[in-house]
Amino acid sequence: MTAEVAIMNTKGIALAADSAVTLGVGSGKIYNSADKLFALSKYHPVGIMIYGSARFMGIDWETIIKCYRDFLGDKSFDKLSEYEGDFINYLVKFPYFTENQMVKYLESRCLDVFSDVLEVFIEDIHAEFDGKENIAHSQIDGVFNKALKTIKERMSNEEDEKQIKLDTDFIDSHSEAIAQMLGIVFEDYRLSKKQTAELTNILKLHFQKNGYINDYTGIVIAGYGEREIFPTLCDFRVSGKLGNSLIYFDRDMDQLDDTHTASICPFSQTDMVHQFVRGIDRGLYRTIMGKIDGILHSVAPYMNDPDKKKAAAVSDLVSEYIDKIMRIVHIDPIVDIVAVMEKEDLILMAEAMVNLTALKRRVSDDEESVGGPVDVALVTKSDGFIWIKKKTSYDPQLNRELSQSYFRS
Repeated sequence: MTAEVAIMNTKGIALAADSAVTLGVGSGKIYNSADKLFALSKYHPVGIMIYGSARFMGIDWETIIKCYRDFLGDKSFDKLSEYEGDFINYLVKFPYFTENQMVKYLESRCLDVFSDVLEVFIEDIHAEFDGKENIAHSQIDGVFNKALKTIKERMSNEEDEKQIKLDTDFIDSHSEAIAQMLGIVFEDYRLSKKQTAELTNILKLHFQKNGYINDYTGIVIAGYGEREIFPTLCDFRVSGKLGNSLIYFDRDMDQLDDTHTASICPFSQTDMVHQFVRGIDRGLYRTIMGKIDGILHSVAPYMNDPDKKKAAAVSDLVSEYIDKIMRIVHIDPIVDIVAVMEKEDLILMAEAMVNLTALKRRVSDDEESVGGPVDVALVTKSDGFIWIKKKTSYDPQLNRELSQSYFRS
């Protein structure tokens, strides 16, 4: 797991990332030696952070990022968003992703998608046939077909970010792998050709509609384009590659200007940063609002409110009031201070936010999934990407040729 933060104002961006990485299945083994913060360009003011999975299609992100950095060379772009777009295009064309790796990724997504369908199917079976006997296979098939239709319609109506042009030919050409995953999930259930086709269409919609994917790496790119005087931060999540398609989603951008002059952006484990900025733990906030909802709904009959519309309206008013207080008392004053901070204070604050998250994990019964040395960098328009703190696995004095070869063309 990871705790990362980017704090920026019109003077620059401070980036900080911990070093904890979990290896193995389940809780796994935690090592405090991972690199998650890098310079994206050797010559221009752009940095990159990663969180989530440390590998992509079987290759370490550090290797991919440094290959891109060599590919980029001294090339620059007018806007930071163009660095993000170029990096995405590079991932699409990266020559070391093998067909075998892409098939493994397809199989992993098949297991998740088809398991979700099976869960819905089983719930519908219980709802339809609990307490009944002598159920024909055709009746079960009817419930299954109805479930597939409902799932497909729901997914089709979901908002489409229109970022992914899915390589459907790649999926169709690996129907045997899909059939194998169907056999694992549905076991002895006899799927018709039409049902198999519908399940394959649901799989395609899963990618096209950016359905919930829990196997991903978060990418944060921060810095300046050639024609940008204020810093910008872009982030997105990338899950895998299928043929000529990169499966990525949740693309977002935070750009400072003369009216929006500061921003605090936490990533991955964000709870302590949110608590610091908002003045209340998010879990506690949800618990309080849940309790208020429960009380209002329980007294609704005494309020002449059979439809509980008044209770819902009061709950919304309470939520709006608390949000307003949080903004006035906590969020706005902190952001206003960040807007006028000097670069040194941005650095100290970014590092402190990561250390605060690590401290919370250490003194609570949570897994210590944040820790180790904190890498810190500062990105400014004039000075570029500057390391403030950087752990190394070697003695720089004994490896001076590394710094010399860094800029060697």
